[in-house]
Amino acid sequence: MSTKIIEETVEACINEINALHSAVSRTNWAELNREGFVFNLEQNTSRIKTIYLKFDEINHEIKMLLEKNSPDFTDLINEVAKELVVLEANISMEKTKKLREELINENEAIEVPELYSAIQQKILTISLKMRYNIDKARNFLISRKTTPLTKGTTSRGLVEALQKKEDELNELKQKNIELKRKTYFGNLTEKNIVDTEFELQEMDKQLSITLDETKKSLKTHFAQISYVEGSFIQLKKQIEEIENSHSTFTQKAVELIRDLKKERDYSKNLALEMEKETLEKRSEYTKQLIEFEQKKNDFEEKIKQRYEKELNALKKGIEEKNLALKNSQKLVEQLEREIKLKKATKE
Repeated sequence: MSTKIIEETVEACINEINALHSAVSRTNWAELNREGFVFNLEQNTSRIKTIYLKFDEINHEIKMLLEKNSPDFTDLINEVAKELVVLEANISMEKTKKLREELINENEAIEVPELYSAIQQKILTISLKMRYNIDKARNFLISRKTTPLTKGTTSRGLVEALQKKEDELNELKQKNIELKRKTYFGNLTEKNIVDTEFELQEMDKQLSITLDETKKSLKTHFAQISYVEGSFIQLKKQIEEIENSHSTFTQKAVELIRDLKKERDYSKNLALEMEKETLEKRSEYTKQLIEFEQKKNDFEEKIKQRYEKELNALKKGIEEKNLALKNSQKLVEQLEREIKLKKATKE
C-alpha cells in the first residue's frame, strides 16, 4: 500500500471516529427505553468494528515502513477488541432479557438507565482514545514528507516542542477534571455516590427495623386493648408518624441518589467533551505547525534554486566574455606579428 493510500485511510478513519462521537453524544442514553438503547448500541458497535478494522490495517502498514519513530497501536487495538466483546455481550443480554420476560414472566427490570449511561460513557472514552492515536498516525505521515535537508535540528526542535505542548495539555486536562469534580460535588469529595447510597440504605434498614418492632408492640397490645385504649391510640399515632417519616425519607433519599448520579454523568460527559475538543485543537495545531515548516522549507528550496540558476547564468556570461577577450587578444597578437613581418620585408 502506498503512503498516499495510507493517508487517505487515516483521514477516513478520523471522519468515522468524529461521526461515532457525534452520534453517541447526541442523545442521553439514560433516557432511552430498552429498544432505543439496543438500536443505538448495535449501530455504534458496528461503527467501532469498522474503525477497529481500519486501525488494524493502518497499524500494519505503518509497521511495514520499518521506520525508527513510527507509532505502534497494538495496545489500543487489543483494548478495543476486548471492549467490542463486552458491547456485543450487552446487546445479546438486552435482547434475551425481553425474551425471558415473555416466556416465563420473569420479574426483572427491563430498562436500566444507569447501565445505559455507563455504556455510553465507555463508548465515548473509546472514541477519544482512538482519535488521540489516529492523530499520532496522521502527524507521523505528515512529518515523513519533510525533505532530508530539513530533518536536522529544526525537526528535532519541532518534535520536542510538540511533546512539551502535549504534556502541558494532559496536565491541564487532569486539573480540569479535578476542578469539575470539586465544583459538582462540593463537600462530598470525601465520599463518593456509592458510599452515600450505602449509608442511606443502612439508615433505611434501621428505620424498617424500628417500624417492624413498633408494629410488633402494637400486636402485643391488641390483647389488652380494653385496658390500654389510651396507650393504643398514642402508639398508633406514633406508628403513623414513623411511617410518614420513613416514606418521606425514602423518597428524598431516592431523589438525592438520582440527582447525584445525574450530576456524576453530566460531569463525566462534560470532561469527555472537553477532552475531545482538546484533541481536535491539538491535532489542528500540530498539523499547522508541520505544514508551516514544510512551506518554509519549500520556499527556501525555491529561493536556493532561483539563485543557483542566476549564478550559473552569470558564470556562463563571464566565461563567454573571457573567451571573447582571449580571441581578441589572439587577434591583436596576430596583427602585431603581421605588422612586424611587413616592416622586416621593407627593410
